[in-house]
Amino acid sequence: MGMQPSRRSFLQKSLGASGVAVASIGLGACGSSKAAKAVAAVTTTTMPVKNGDDALARLMDGNVRFASDKPLNQGRDTVRRTEQAEGQTPFAIILGCSDSRVPPEIVFDQGIGDLFLVRVAGNTASVPVVVGSIEYAAVTFGCPLLMVLGHDHCGAVKAAIDTAKTGTPPPGEIPGVVQPIQGAVAKVKDVPAGAMLDAAIKQNALDTAELLRSTDSLLTDRVASGKLKVVAAEYTLHTGKVAVLT
Repeated sequence: MGMQPSRRSFLQKSLGASGVAVASIGLGACGSSKAAKAVAAVTTTTMPVKNGDDALARLMDGNVRFASDKPLNQGRDTVRRTEQAEGQTPFAIILGCSDSRVPPEIVFDQGIGDLFLVRVAGNTASVPVVVGSIEYAAVTFGCPLLMVLGHDHCGAVKAAIDTAKTGTPPPGEIPGVVQPIQGAVAKVKDVPAGAMLDAAIKQNALDTAELLRSTDSLLTDRVASGKLKVVAAEYTLHTGKVAVLT
């Protein structure tokens, strides 16, 4: 995004001035302390989150439950809904694909207020509204983990491959979805045809995670200081399992 440190400071002050609590909260809460204490009191089935590694472990534990058809479905009742109405407490940010078959709260067996979701076809971060949404969650709630979640058989990545092969862009505004994925497709152009789609899906998730990790933005200082862990992952539709790529 090319933001200078002065702009980061300006945006952080602006968020605070608009009534948003800027990341002075502890990582275990990732939200208002009052709401966090309430959640901790009733959520006995989830482990506390102190850092990015803890957050990742909590996600992956939930995915194991989901994939083995033993979800706890915690945090989806009237009590949690009422608590979170007073202040959300997400412990992780998920940049995922819009695909209807990959709902993160279900895939990771989490409840209301646990995950801050940003979803766009192809799970890319090439436009300000996507990056800004991620920045908002990181700065406001102090979430220690950002996961870029791709999935197999992704139609957006397939469209990018088809465009690269034929030179013909898709209709309407769909090229806006395809264009950010072209770099990943180019990197795997020598992969055998039968393996190219999955290779491009993985590469796209890895590239997007690296872009968010390294580009100068409100995320920069948080990544550098270890307050924000950024990982890429891939979900498999048939098994329900998530594999971390980084």
